[in-house]
Amino acid sequence: MNRTLADTLQVAYPIIQAPMLGVSTPEMAAAVSNRGGLGSLPVGDCLLMLPCN
Repeated sequence: MNRTLADTLQVAYPIIQAPMLGVSTPEMAAAVSNRGGLGSLPVGDCLLMLPCN
């Protein structure tokens, strides 16, 4: 099986937006995805969003 990265990810272009905490936004990820790339969001700050007990 000879598949390219774009075929595997089902995107038009093999462009992957880096998920940079503090810089990446949902709007940026959507813009990259809408243009055929792979948009992504950072998750490194998720623990700070959980309620403390």
